[in-house]
Amino acid sequence: MKRHILTYLAAALILTGCSLDIPYDNQFSDPDAIATPENGRELLASGYSSLPSLGFDLALLSDDFTPTYWASRNPSLSNQYNWQPSALHDLSLSVWPQYYSVIATVNALLERVPDINVSSDADRREVADLTAEAYTLKAYCYFQLLRLFAADPAYGLQSEGIVLKDQVPMENLPRSTVGATIDEIRRLLEEALLTGHEGTSPSWLTTDATTLLLAQIELYAGNYQRAAALASSLLDKRGYGCFDASVYRTLWDSSSCEEQIFIYDDPDLSQSYYQGIVYDTNTGDYYSVSPSLAAEFEASDCRTEWTICPFSSTALGDQSFIGKYNLLRREKREIMFINELRMSAALFTAAEAWCQAGGDGESQAKDALNRFLTARGSSTISMSLTGDALLREILHQKHKEFLGEGERYFDLKHYSRLLATSGRIPAPDDYRWLWPIPKDEYLYNENMTQNPGWPKDSFND
Repeated sequence: MKRHILTYLAAALILTGCSLDIPYDNQFSDPDAIATPENGRELLASGYSSLPSLGFDLALLSDDFTPTYWASRNPSLSNQYNWQPSALHDLSLSVWPQYYSVIATVNALLERVPDINVSSDADRREVADLTAEAYTLKAYCYFQLLRLFAADPAYGLQSEGIVLKDQVPMENLPRSTVGATIDEIRRLLEEALLTGHEGTSPSWLTTDATTLLLAQIELYAGNYQRAAALASSLLDKRGYGCFDASVYRTLWDSSSCEEQIFIYDDPDLSQSYYQGIVYDTNTGDYYSVSPSLAAEFEASDCRTEWTICPFSSTALGDQSFIGKYNLLRREKREIMFINELRMSAALFTAAEAWCQAGGDGESQAKDALNRFLTARGSSTISMSLTGDALLREILHQKHKEFLGEGERYFDLKHYSRLLATSGRIPAPDDYRWLWPIPKDEYLYNENMTQNPGWPKDSFND
């Protein structure tokens, strides 16, 4: 497991001051600290283990759930569900430094890679793998930060993005533009592909993970043809058999399977995932699946068993609770990992890109989506759909696939012109879509700016 790392490496990640930086006078400054491929792997493992898991938090902010009778008994979740500024502020205080902690770890590794001692072809291969994974992990963190703390590219590539941090020493850096951040993410992923991976374990970021992330950033940037080509290359490589019911079940039973691309495999993190939604295992959860969405899951659909958890109690009556990890917990089964990237993401990236590219792409999108739905055991979509109607249907099917996993949040932000929402979810131009930069960042960095609508000197509800 990635959690088994050297204690001195974990201690080195205790940050002071600005969370963009780690103090340079720590263990990373010792040339002998990262002298072998094994040391490098341990350091990179500490980066993986520091990744935040946001799926449930983002799902709560989207239109996946509806409150039950118990919801008012958890003010923290209620504030988050209702987009209270204080809740977003609290999320940003943990998410921003966690991602930049991972980036600091990656930078420390990349700085030491040229000095790692290699004595065999296996060592050289491992160093190449470490380098490729480091580039991919850094790009992944940048992409998550960009989507949370910056405006969508549709509002202009010159708007403020995030801080691009390449060095271990402390620097007072300004925020790069959205366009520059996208370019840097693309560069890192392309460098990773050139370096190459030979690993295949979904516990690490492999070539398939790099390819999927590159497809997603191209889709995000509006480069639809390239996004479709990259995502469809994964479909060609792994085939549609990975979407079969027999494979889908293994996503949730703590086994490796051919649909997985990247997993968080820290049991300590996994065991706490989704735990916040549970009021009481006997009387129900704080939030249930949106009834209209729950009603769409067919008995023949292999996802129904694992996504929708029927529940009945005196206090709540009949409810449809979220399944997946929550179902595992209700059945008192150990949760060993969290599925972060899987092949269904490649399918929907390709379908969205083909649809938006237009022309023959629409037929490709419908064919691919219907092959996927057939494998899942679900009804297919109409081949007569086109344009925005087709894109809305693709996004709706994606909502069902990733229910409770947080993907919907990013679609609500990126496709705001297409997706109707309730009054609880802010309008596309609402300031809350750009999470606040934590106060510590601009206290220590005069070049840092705060997102519009958020106070810079202090936070007030």
